[in-house]
Amino acid sequence: MANLEVKKHMSAWQLAIVVFVTCIGAQIMLTPRGLIAQVKNGAWISVLLGGMFFYTATYFMLRLGKQYPDETIVEYAPKIFGRIGGGIVIFWFNLLFYMQVITIFYGVGRIITFYMFDRTPPEVVILALLVVCTYCALQDWGTILRIQQFLFVIAYSILILVWLTSILNFQPENMLPLWPLDIKGVALGSFTTWGMYSGYECVLLLLPLVYRKVSLSKLAKTVGLAFVGLSIVFMLIIILTIGVLTVEDAKNVPFPSLIVIRSVELPGTFLERLENYLLVTWIPVVFDTLAAMMFFMAEVCMRRCRHADHRPALLILVPIIYVGAMLIENPQIDEVLGKFTMWLGLTFSFGVVPMALLLTWWQKRKVGKECG
Repeated sequence: MANLEVKKHMSAWQLAIVVFVTCIGAQIMLTPRGLIAQVKNGAWISVLLGGMFFYTATYFMLRLGKQYPDETIVEYAPKIFGRIGGGIVIFWFNLLFYMQVITIFYGVGRIITFYMFDRTPPEVVILALLVVCTYCALQDWGTILRIQQFLFVIAYSILILVWLTSILNFQPENMLPLWPLDIKGVALGSFTTWGMYSGYECVLLLLPLVYRKVSLSKLAKTVGLAFVGLSIVFMLIIILTIGVLTVEDAKNVPFPSLIVIRSVELPGTFLERLENYLLVTWIPVVFDTLAAMMFFMAEVCMRRCRHADHRPALLILVPIIYVGAMLIENPQIDEVLGKFTMWLGLTFSFGVVPMALLLTWWQKRKVGKECG
């Protein structure tokens, strides 16, 4: 078996990189169309508001994890909600990753077959990607973390650089009106950006690796910088998409953030069809996100069943993931699943986690009074 590097500790910066890489993944291609169709020119403001909302949710998770510095949500959820309630919360937590993983596999399969291998069935593309991601997720966390750090430096810098070439076709007048009239729609749109920021829930699994050496205040600041970076990248993509395509065009094409690159021409160079370069750079980013999420799912199953190795659980999950991705037969089903997953994630972040934090404080205060 390949090198299995056991990771005992993480720095705050490493956790911030994991949050950034896990969040940004595939959604930079899959989510912008729906957000622009809903909020129109105010989509960039929704992205910024979403960054603040979901950082707040992450801060609640950091506070909750601080109450149990040596445990993950799998261990402390039954202490807070009881055996059955805790089991439901753990299932809910893992279901969030599962729903994201299958929708990402479906979306990536569509994009790759549409733009790169038009004669290859999406099922084949998804299966090939699933095999590669499974091999990565079979490693221990130390190896996966090294891959994430490597891709954070290499793949993301190239990806953003290629995207910035679309500035050549940017039309500032397409952004008007800069300040939207429908303020309520912009505010509601910020919750729709959950699809972009989702993945931050992984901190509930990784905090025991960090809290042994890092304080809450330092961790909150460092993770906050990750959300600042995410907000800037997402806002940049939305502005470039609208500025190049206009709102009306962006909401009527399947993957507008990819289309903006198609019309870019670099006179005097040998570079043609920049969307292919963008896709080639984006595929490792998606692979990184999917491998991490599959590892998190297997880790939850391992801890829940009190096993010592996550690999058997992962191998059981692989066919379930493939079947789930295959059951999404068309974009309409994908859209319904996306909305269902969004509400599942929002309720977990702004309902379950704050409730768990309040119950923890109440339980510890009650124990303190009884001891006093």
